Parts: sequence; C-alpha cells; structure tokens
Amino acid sequence: MARLANLETEYPVLDSTVRNFCASHGIFSVEDFLIHDLYMLAAFAEQNNSSERLKEGIAQVLSIIDDMHQPWLNGMELLEDAKRNKHVFPTGIQGIDLLLGGGIRVGQLTELVGPSSSGKTQ
Repeated sequence: MARLANLETEYPVLDSTVRNFCASHGIFSVEDFLIHDLYMLAAFAEQNNSSERLKEGIAQVLSIIDDMHQPWLNGMELLEDAKRNKHVFPTGIQGIDLLLGGGIRVGQLTELVGPSSSGKTQ
C-alpha cells in the first residue's frame, strides 16, 4: 500500500500536519495503520491542538483501507460460502467419497492413513 506522502495530491486532508503526527507514532504508510491501535491513535490526536484535522486524516486513511479490501465476512458467512462453493474431486470409490462428503476438496491437503496393506494406494 502507498506511503502517506504519496497520497496528499489525491487526498489533501493528508497534509504535512497529519503525516508528521502519524510519523511521530511510527506510521508512514497505509499498511502501518493496520498494525497500530487506532483507538490509542485517536486518543493521542484528541490531545493535540489540531485534533479535528488529525481525526479527519485518520478517517480518510481508514476510508482508503475500506476501499481496498474485500467486504468483511463473519464466520457464518464464510461457512455458507464454503458450502455454496464446494469444489470436490471424486475419488471414484463410493465409500471414500461418502466419508469425505463427495470427494477430496480442491485446494486442501487430504491425507489418507491406515495400517500397512490396508489398500491406501488403490
């Protein structure tokens, strides 16, 4: 993701005041926002004379982040998506396919284990 200095032409609110404040907290790029505690950053901004300007800058960077990622999904939505888009490769052995829920899932590692001479290689 872009450095904050490179975004000023497109987002004027990210001026030197906002960039200097962010730099004083170790934030130099949009990615840096993802690894910092934004509540603490907002609290530090509140203590500054330019608090409104800094809050606008923080909100702008969060908006940039929101525009760049796919929509957030919770666990239930991910489960429904996995059920809907289930891609399996059938083994051709009815019992194994039944046990695996239709076959071996594409994109996942499936390991078949068992005692020696139990027919794993067939």
